Amino acid sequence: MSPNRVFDRSFNIIRQDTSLMNRYGNSVKAYGRDHGSHREGRRNFIEHTNYKDEQDGSDRTRVRYNLEGPHGAAFVFAEVSSAMPSGEFVYILVQDKATGRVQTVVDNRAALTAARLSAGNAQAASAMSQLLSGGGNSGK
Repeated sequence: MSPNRVFDRSFNIIRQDTSLMNRYGNSVKAYGRDHGSHREGRRNFIEHTNYKDEQDGSDRTRVRYNLEGPHGAAFVFAEVSSAMPSGEFVYILVQDKATGRVQTVVDNRAALTAARLSAGNAQAASAMSQLLSGGGNSGK
């Protein structure tokens, strides 16, 4: 759950997203923010927040960094939770710097809420899973 690991893993997922590569170009780079200077670069500080979620008590790490390609630039927001398997994200969002438009790459916030609400109840967990995945056994 280190900020640099969240940065690396989320950037790998972003590079595999074809719609983002079409928007920003295939040669995108990601970088953080420098301390005290006006220069931004790839070896600079990754803005992050570590906190304990009030709802489920899990430890969370949230990062924010820059994404830049030949066709534009964006901010990336990513968050991981200790309640999720390693390598999975609570969310990864990309906000275009020019337009402010937000594109969702990964969003597991509803699944975490469903898991918290159905804690310990297998039937409720199954029902929430089917609801979030679009049904499956309707009419039977």
